[in-house]
Amino acid sequence: MADRKNVIVFCTDQQRGDSLGCMGNSIAHTPNLDMLANRGILYTQHYSTNPVCMPSRCAFITGRYPQANGVIDNGIDLPKREVTIPQVFHENGYHTSAFGKLHFQTYKPYEGDVSLESYARWNSGELRDWTGPYYGFERVALTVVHGEGCTGAYGWWRKKNFPDIKLGIENAHGNLAFPQFSCWKSNMPLEAHHSTWVADQAIEYLDEISDSPFYIQVSFPDPHHPFTPPAPYHSMFDDVTFPAPHAVEGENESKPKPYREAMLGNPFPTDGGAHFHPDLKGDAYQQVLAHTYAMNTLIDYSVGRVIKKLEEKGLMQNTVIAFTSDHGDFMGDHHFLYKGQMPCRSLLNVPLIIFDPDCESGVVDTINSNVDVMPTLLNACGIDIPNCVQGVILPRPGESPKRDYAFEAGWSKASPEYHHYTIYKQNWRISVFPYLRDGELYDLQNDPFEHRNLFNNPVYRNLKLDLMEELLFAVGTAETPHPPVVTDW
Repeated sequence: MADRKNVIVFCTDQQRGDSLGCMGNSIAHTPNLDMLANRGILYTQHYSTNPVCMPSRCAFITGRYPQANGVIDNGIDLPKREVTIPQVFHENGYHTSAFGKLHFQTYKPYEGDVSLESYARWNSGELRDWTGPYYGFERVALTVVHGEGCTGAYGWWRKKNFPDIKLGIENAHGNLAFPQFSCWKSNMPLEAHHSTWVADQAIEYLDEISDSPFYIQVSFPDPHHPFTPPAPYHSMFDDVTFPAPHAVEGENESKPKPYREAMLGNPFPTDGGAHFHPDLKGDAYQQVLAHTYAMNTLIDYSVGRVIKKLEEKGLMQNTVIAFTSDHGDFMGDHHFLYKGQMPCRSLLNVPLIIFDPDCESGVVDTINSNVDVMPTLLNACGIDIPNCVQGVILPRPGESPKRDYAFEAGWSKASPEYHHYTIYKQNWRISVFPYLRDGELYDLQNDPFEHRNLFNNPVYRNLKLDLMEELLFAVGTAETPHPPVVTDW
């Protein structure tokens, strides 16, 4: 086992694919991730299987689409029968641990609550000393929910070590605060912030562990709203004028009903909350963007601290490192903020960097999916991929992809009308809302920000039918290959 490569996966929450310097963002300050991309493989067209947290995260950790693993929306626990990345590594002799946000079980309490990520159970102290095991992780130290109210193991640590912190908008720095967006400059000390704590947990674990191999998941709750970064990061981008979002007046009038409803109200109150905010403009818009970029910069710094520890211990030459996120945020695109069950590039195109000491560096611009990361990591470590995994091994620079599309599907607790299927191809995106008998079609080469819906344009009917045929096959292969069974008949 000594020659087996280690694996560290960094994961963030609600971070867009275009948020990194290595992805062409000239405002972003992400030197550590840019360095990792320069030394590893940058996947520019990496797509999530769903635009909200739990379905995306459970697809990633199982290598299976939401309809196969059963987690099609937030509020559904990942079934214990599912095979996970850490489980496979553990069964192959790896130490497995996770620090930060996982969200494989529900946050919100309910009658008979048994979730190990329930904020009520954590806040009551019931889970205060719980450290796993959990879905194949031998050891976990969790964060639960977001912003200054972040709880879990982190919350108890903070109460013990920083009992006198005065938080909330009434204790914010400066005058620019926007309560309607939970946006202010937090009074949280940097050393008490959850991004710092998550990195500290990983660093301490690396110091403790005496033998390899190991699989570690380092998961930051940011840059998910609330937009409340700590000093000095909360003021880093105050002098920046951010460009306007990708939004065109009237663009949503030609799109399916959920887009039009989101312009008038909040159709996704429990599925991300994306809707039109007429006051997201001027100083409010600039401050939301400035704080999001600040949270990304703090995450970059925290990732850099963990990588520095790997280098100090001489582990870089034998460790695979991945960096990704679960989904994005509209950030004003299409006139919306946050996320919802709408299959847009702003939400679905997320970062993916994989550093493998045995692979040449480079850029892969072909389409791929977050279900593909599990088989890729297992393959990099010489471990057999379970038959239940639906993802494929990601191509290296110069290689042809094993699949030329990324499939996404969305559901909503609010209405079946929001249910949809999507495939992204290199130059096209098609989405179908079956309950509405409507859809979306975009020419990504000429309309990369998805403003002009061509679905009902008769000029594109033949192309639409061809893409719908491909979508039909994608839907079929995303279903579970067989139901769970306890005997053969």
